[in-house]
Amino acid sequence: MGVDLLPDERVLWQGRPVHRSVFLRQDPKWMWFSLKFEAAFFVFLAAVFGLLHLWLGPVASWIVKYAVVMPVVSAALHITEPFVWRFLTLRRTTYYVTNQRVVSVPGRRPRATKLTDIDTLAFAEEPDGSGYVRLDQRYMPDGFGNGTVAELIHVPDVREVVDLLATLTGQTATAR
Repeated sequence: MGVDLLPDERVLWQGRPVHRSVFLRQDPKWMWFSLKFEAAFFVFLAAVFGLLHLWLGPVASWIVKYAVVMPVVSAALHITEPFVWRFLTLRRTTYYVTNQRVVSVPGRRPRATKLTDIDTLAFAEEPDGSGYVRLDQRYMPDGFGNGTVAELIHVPDVREVVDLLATLTGQTATAR
């Protein structure tokens, strides 16, 4: 097994993503939110540089270029990071549901969420029975900086996994 078990822990379900697509139906929703956030940040920076221009006079062109390029680069990295993460890790990811936690092993280091820490249990089912399981209320998908499991994507037989998690956590799963 690709994960070390805790004392008195047993694996109840194990699976791998059945699809290799890095895109999900839910992605446009958070992308739109991110773009609005980045646009607001860009407007804020433009206002700051406008005030600096009024206060100090003409600002060096490299500062203006930096002020324009950095938010655009930041927005691009912010939006593409989850897709890059999925592309690099999806083919070697394994999911485990134990009697104590949900574990995702996207490579060498496992990421886990205790069953008691699951605050939201939501899922989306595809026509082939696979699907997406959301374990918390984070708006952004998993990525490089996350140490816990927020989502399980392309789960085979998503209903089986959701029913198991609902039984273990005592929560009712919400279909998205």
